[in-house]
Amino acid sequence: MPLTDPRQQALELWPRDHDLPPRWDGLPVEWGAWGDTRGMMICPPPKQPDRCAHCGSAASALINIGRIWTDKRSAPTAIGRARIRGGKHLVGLVTAFRCPTCEHDHVLDPNGQSWDLDDTDYGEDGSWDISASP
Repeated sequence: MPLTDPRQQALELWPRDHDLPPRWDGLPVEWGAWGDTRGMMICPPPKQPDRCAHCGSAASALINIGRIWTDKRSAPTAIGRARIRGGKHLVGLVTAFRCPTCEHDHVLDPNGQSWDLDDTDYGEDGSWDISASP
C-alpha cells in the first residue's frame, strides 16, 4: 500500500520535498520503508491507547527507521573496513512515527528525545534542533 500517491508527488503544489527529513542535524539520513505497528506487542499493554498528539486518532502509527551517517565531505579519512563502505560511518538511528489519519510525523532521536516535525523539516536541509542554535 503506497503511503503517498506518486501522481501527487509530481504536482508542484505538493508541500514536501522529501517524505522524511533527508538530514538530521546536518548529517545524511538513509530511511527504510514504512511499516505498521499494529502487530507490535507491548507488555504490559498500555492502559490507554496511544493517541496522535496532533489529531487525537487512536489508529496504530506507521514506523520508519532511519540510519544517520557521517557526511563524506566533513568526515575524517576512513580506515580499515570503513573504506569498503565508501567512507560512511554509522552515527545512530532515528525512528519516525506517522499518524495514518493526519500524516503528522514525530521522530525519536538517538538520545531518546521525541521531536514533532513541521514543514521546514522536509526540505533539503532536513531537521535541525533550532533551540541549540547560538
